[in-house]
Amino acid sequence: MPRIQIGDVQVVWQDVLNGHWEFSTGEILYTLYDNPIFDVSLINELPIVSQWIDDLRSQIEEEIKKQLEVWAEWTGDYDLVVVDVSHLIEKREVELSYAHESWADLGINIIVAEGKILSSEAGD
Repeated sequence: MPRIQIGDVQVVWQDVLNGHWEFSTGEILYTLYDNPIFDVSLINELPIVSQWIDDLRSQIEEEIKKQLEVWAEWTGDYDLVVVDVSHLIEKREVELSYAHESWADLGINIIVAEGKILSSEAGD
């Protein structure tokens, strides 16, 4: 299994779901699909993504609440499962995937570009 060490970040190739890279910084798990070659410059962009998530927290909660309306009761609980950075370099866009044990197998994905929410959707 290919691995890359960049500072304190270990990037690992996962050979599932057509293959993808996985890595984490702190509590955030990141994925990179559609590219078997890892662009190390991506690591320098992660603080920006983290800032977007922090800055958009209340708007993210509103999107989650809206998406849960027909599926589950909003309790204020949610977990950031993974951040897909496949389009971060090219489009300055990420996909945030949220879930919670109280939602059963429901997941909510939120697309963020340049620090603004573009769209959200829920599905199981």
